[in-house]
Amino acid sequence: MKFLKIFLGLSTIGLIIAALILAPKKIIISEIDCQSQFGPCNASIQSIIDRVSNQEKSYYQTKQDIQGVLSNNILIRDYTYHFQFPSTLEVNILERKPKYAIKNGGIEAYALIDEEGYVIYFQDLTGLPFLVTNETPPNAGEKISEKTHFALEVLYGAFSSYQAREGKIEEESLVIELSQGPKVIFPLEGDKEVLLGSLRLVLSKLNSDSQDSQIENVSGARIIDLRFKNPVIK
Repeated sequence: MKFLKIFLGLSTIGLIIAALILAPKKIIISEIDCQSQFGPCNASIQSIIDRVSNQEKSYYQTKQDIQGVLSNNILIRDYTYHFQFPSTLEVNILERKPKYAIKNGGIEAYALIDEEGYVIYFQDLTGLPFLVTNETPPNAGEKISEKTHFALEVLYGAFSSYQAREGKIEEESLVIELSQGPKVIFPLEGDKEVLLGSLRLVLSKLNSDSQDSQIENVSGARIIDLRFKNPVIK
């Protein structure tokens, strides 16, 4: 009796394992539901999903096809999927979102960049803060240089605080002209928060009516140069 129980237990385990192995190849997927953090997947990604779901396939084959078309797609930062009874595969996608852009002075199109520094795609117009540079932008799916990424992060900080949408790379420096304010020159490396904090401090003193300001002769200031240990005001 003892051996019979052991045999039945092992047989049950074997059947469960066999079912787990065979089920993905037997379950048929008739629908793929694609969702992103913004809601339904965008038209570009949905068209890729539609090509996979244009005919009924097994869960195993559908999973393989989904992995094949999504794993190297630059628009997708990450994705997961799971089976929903009786015949739906739910795909959840984390889409890359452009944060800022770069533009070569001789090219009309803007390269839209995500927060990690990847070029997502190109387009003719943008409402994002953008950086003008003489360098040709990388191709879609490639990363920009560390210096360009640093400049974009500083520009984004200036955009958030002072609505400065445009910056330029000039002589290995980032140049931003504030609206109704001075031109600001940043280095292309360092601590972004320290640089932006220094700018806030200088602007605060420039706009102060206090008589005990430690900054002298700033009433006609046109340039704030933050490339040095102590800001230079001209």
